[in-house]
Amino acid sequence: MNRILRAVAVLLLLVAQGARAAAAPVPLAQSTTAPVPLVEHYRDVVESPPRLWAHGAILMDAATGEVLWQHNAHVRLHPASTTKVLTGLIALELGDLDAKVTISKRAAQTPGSSMYLREGEVHTLHDLVYGLLLRSGNDAAVAIAEAIAGSVEEFAVLMNDRAQRLGAKNSHFVNPHGLTHPEHLSTAYDLAVITRAALQNPRFAEIVATPVKELTYEELGRKVVLYNTNRLLRGGLPGADGVKTGTTGAAGPCLISSATRDEQKLIAVVLNASNRWRESVALLEWGFRNFALARLGRAGEVVMHLPVRGGKRRAVPVALRDELAVVVPRKGGAVPKMEVELAGSLRAPLRQGQVVGRAWVETPGEGRRRVDLVAAEAMPAATWLDRLYQGLVTLVDLEGQLNLNNVGD
Repeated sequence: MNRILRAVAVLLLLVAQGARAAAAPVPLAQSTTAPVPLVEHYRDVVESPPRLWAHGAILMDAATGEVLWQHNAHVRLHPASTTKVLTGLIALELGDLDAKVTISKRAAQTPGSSMYLREGEVHTLHDLVYGLLLRSGNDAAVAIAEAIAGSVEEFAVLMNDRAQRLGAKNSHFVNPHGLTHPEHLSTAYDLAVITRAALQNPRFAEIVATPVKELTYEELGRKVVLYNTNRLLRGGLPGADGVKTGTTGAAGPCLISSATRDEQKLIAVVLNASNRWRESVALLEWGFRNFALARLGRAGEVVMHLPVRGGKRRAVPVALRDELAVVVPRKGGAVPKMEVELAGSLRAPLRQGQVVGRAWVETPGEGRRRVDLVAAEAMPAATWLDRLYQGLVTLVDLEGQLNLNNVGD
């Protein structure tokens, strides 16, 4: 039954995609201009960025998506196993981690890095995702693809659709593991965008921050220990908490790394690097030394109360739907002021979460960053009893003011 449901889901996606059938390669999007990195706006107050030898690289703030620095960020390159960030994200979004997966011959015979799966074995999706993201198992990638979509080819359709929806528009994926294929390409910018989304998934963030994991294969009667291929997690970078290595002959040494300090998370991507560890550390350290994250408001935070006409109460609390933050230089960078645009006068009834305006802040990299303002709670329309009560309260308040005026006379 599960296999039938997966097939139906993939079929519906293929119909929605129209001409983008699994057998037909998706044309690569035309190269676009990368956002102007913040270093270009603040060169007079920040240090010069480190010299890197990577063919493509980027440093991105995880909270805002701001690009702090980039080099060939939109040049398409072979991504190798950094592909598995997207594979892992889709597995966590669409799969059941407790589901049992029977390993196929194709999965067991996948070349390259492996968690040493054998044909006919049964593993949980949970264990396969750990093997994918820690051990970088190509066999786990194929097993996951077959479990989620029925085949590698159909899973690639899901990958491309998810990448496009995330804004990774210069990427095209044909497999879940990143083994070299002439049409399997991505960019430093796209991989940072995908990683930023993946790190917002708490389970993904937990897995990629794990240096070592012991798995118990109960049905096979043995235990295995998986060591994360990302050696930054074992020292050399304070606050390191991800993400994924990748290496093939065509791609060269690649690394997506992340670190968090003082509630600021940065994401670095280096593709075809001379020394991926040294270059990633240098880039992240430079970012933390020179830029800080200024939070003007967190998601759900009430920032004002607005009057409501015809409501059960006189005013409704208004909150930010998402976090509003901006990256500023640590030296000489003023935090911009949050501005507010209201949709107009409010009239009951109001739904909780209903958009009532927008908050925004000026940023040098993007112009304005906007966040919806929403009603923090529902506001039902007033009944005649409510209106009577409100009228009485108004009269009492007015009488009190008149009495104070008389005392003053």
